[in-house]
Amino acid sequence: MVQMILSDTAAPNAVVRLRFFKRGSLAYIAHLDLVRTVTKVLVRAGIPVRYSEGFNPHPKIAFATAMSIGLESDCEFLDVRMAKTVDVEALRLAFNQNLTPEMQAVEAYLPETKFTDIAYSSYRITLVTQGADEALAAKCRDALAERPLTVFKRSKSGDKDTDISASVKACAVRYENGAIVIDATLTADNAGFLNPEYLVTHLKARCGVLSGDPMKERYTLLRTGLYRADMTPFR
Repeated sequence: MVQMILSDTAAPNAVVRLRFFKRGSLAYIAHLDLVRTVTKVLVRAGIPVRYSEGFNPHPKIAFATAMSIGLESDCEFLDVRMAKTVDVEALRLAFNQNLTPEMQAVEAYLPETKFTDIAYSSYRITLVTQGADEALAAKCRDALAERPLTVFKRSKSGDKDTDISASVKACAVRYENGAIVIDATLTADNAGFLNPEYLVTHLKARCGVLSGDPMKERYTLLRTGLYRADMTPFR
């Protein structure tokens, strides 16, 4: 087994970035629960995390974006500030050994970008709904191409009808394996983050999807990627 710790010292700003997925039942844990889980995993794995100073020290970790409850993701990022110099692959393996198969790090490396570089998120929305066919897919495609694309949106300034079309970078709709499948790229920066739930809400109102038997109908939301402003993949 490769030794994780290469040196008992590290530069003050030394960071290892983990790219991980979060699937299945873990879609239903809140972000704060995820933070607590990762903190315990890092301790169990013996990863030498740098801690803040003061009366109540905390591990210096940061997540790229906070996921809403109910969303799965194939593209999550965690930055861990190190107290010692480590072998990043050994760190990744130790991290994974203390997690379930539903959450695993697929890559570990020394980052050259900042989380503030993230501009867009891509999602796959799968709607298992009555009447799903090519015609309904076309209807959904037209509904998401509307301008303005108005939804009832919650914000710090209050709840109101809002045109979200400027926050939809790209959107493709198709009928596949008995479901309506939507691949959407939405804004994800601090100024204009758009939750993909708003697209589902719009299709419920305009196309009547998910209006049948709730025991037979369902939808899933999966984040598939994060991108910089020039649409290159973030890493």
